[in-house]
Amino acid sequence: MKNYSEWEPIIDYENDSPWVEPTRAWIKHRTATVPKTIKFEPIPIHEFIKLSANKFPNNVCVFHKPTDKKYTYRELVNYADRIANALHQLGIGKGDAVGIMSGNCPEFLFCILGILETGAATVPINPLVKESDVTHIVREAGNIKAIFTTRANYRTIKKTRKQVEVENVIIIASEEGKPDAITLTEFINGIAAKPPVVDIDPENDIAALLFTGGTTGLPKGVMLTHTNLVADALCTIYNSDEPLEELEALAGTSVNLSILPLCHTFGFTVVIIAMRAAMMLVMFASFDPAEVLEAIEYYKVSMFVGVPVMFQMVINSPEFTERNLSSLESAGCGSAALAPELNKKWEKITGFKVGQGYGLTESSPITHTAAIWLPEIRPASVGVPITDTDAKIVNPDTLEELPPNEVGELLIHGPQVMKGYWKHPEITEKIIVNGWLRTGDLARMDEDGYFYIEGRTKDMVKYKGYKVMPREVEDKLMEHPAILEAGVAGIPDPNIGETIKAWVVLKSEYRDKGITEREIIEWSKEKLAGYKYPRHVEIIKALPRTAVGKIFRRKLRAMELEKQ
Repeated sequence: MKNYSEWEPIIDYENDSPWVEPTRAWIKHRTATVPKTIKFEPIPIHEFIKLSANKFPNNVCVFHKPTDKKYTYRELVNYADRIANALHQLGIGKGDAVGIMSGNCPEFLFCILGILETGAATVPINPLVKESDVTHIVREAGNIKAIFTTRANYRTIKKTRKQVEVENVIIIASEEGKPDAITLTEFINGIAAKPPVVDIDPENDIAALLFTGGTTGLPKGVMLTHTNLVADALCTIYNSDEPLEELEALAGTSVNLSILPLCHTFGFTVVIIAMRAAMMLVMFASFDPAEVLEAIEYYKVSMFVGVPVMFQMVINSPEFTERNLSSLESAGCGSAALAPELNKKWEKITGFKVGQGYGLTESSPITHTAAIWLPEIRPASVGVPITDTDAKIVNPDTLEELPPNEVGELLIHGPQVMKGYWKHPEITEKIIVNGWLRTGDLARMDEDGYFYIEGRTKDMVKYKGYKVMPREVEDKLMEHPAILEAGVAGIPDPNIGETIKAWVVLKSEYRDKGITEREIIEWSKEKLAGYKYPRHVEIIKALPRTAVGKIFRRKLRAMELEKQ
């Protein structure tokens, strides 16, 4: 097995990136202190993480608040090595896959690292998905030899086993097993911390098989190689104008709030970045805004990263204006658009804007951020591409590149773009064209190179020949003083084909004040163009969301069809 103890990336400030067209509009904002490209010898993702773990073995890796347990980086490696050895003894290796269905817990990290050390691919399964989706994932993968799960999710796995064979099930985060499933403690009892010797090809071997959310159909397996994940982490970490020495001196000194689901590509990559920087991960059982705000104050957290629904919960928490948040220097939001009204409220209390970013599972996932070297943060923008990442806006039909400010499909080119869809070469050929990833998202780029996501091509509402993006209507509805959140989608109309409907959730203090759906429609008439305001409004208790907090528009449409 290759020795990576001397491995280091080359941060290049002189030579243009081989991935990026050097005349791109955003390049002009980069100063001489921002890297142009990053070169590195291919390295397995677990070796990439273990380099930092071995450098800071006694630092706390994860503090699990629900159990008040702390684990050092030395313990992370020890558990991972034992798990890898135990899996190897089951015959698991390259070409196989191992599932893990769990919420955020320390064992999730141990298992992921251990799975990777065997050469097998890791398959995170969101614990919130339905049993039918779990069965589909296991059947579609076809090579899952073992699944790690919690007692809470055991029943789902048990039902799946009745339809698809899974040889081994291991219960984590519990000392109580099941008749056909042993605990993690039993699994690694007496097993030496000696991972198997495996020859891994980082550029071609699959590290993670991440299944998409299935918002437009059954989940598809996204094949991410070790190099995909390492490249995305490096290009995000070093996308900075801070001196290299200062940036690297931060290793082992910071705290990361582990609040994003580790089973999702966003949380998965943020944790890789955090462990590469030898951060302490403060992990919660579930997202509680009061607990999170307390942790920001207590640990003096400098950066808060979340998804829109998390920002919404934090901003609406009474603790938001009571806690000392002076340690915060920046905030990043991904997965979906953050409503401008929420950004304004955040800035009023913290003194700075939330920088939005962009990415998707197929790109490991990060491609755009509100980089600190940009002249300003533009709240409606997702920023600019990270290092070694190119992006362009094209006509979806001809793939011809469009001029600034024209809306078209966003395409991505970079080392983090997936290897392809598992068992779906025909779909892969349609999505990756000449090395460019078709995102399916409608976007535009302004003259300064800032990108703006306008919505999914499949979410666009066609009202009387006009094209209406749901996000624009949702953002405007959020300005209504009584509305907490809003979801918009196109619904069938017998006369014109499709019309616009909004589902809204009222703030608690307005729920008994007689706010009517007609009143909201009349209000939106005054705020939106004549073809954009919702013709129908329904007040509901909560919006359906995907497992990572995005508005589930397909579910909204399904609710309407069922109603009709």
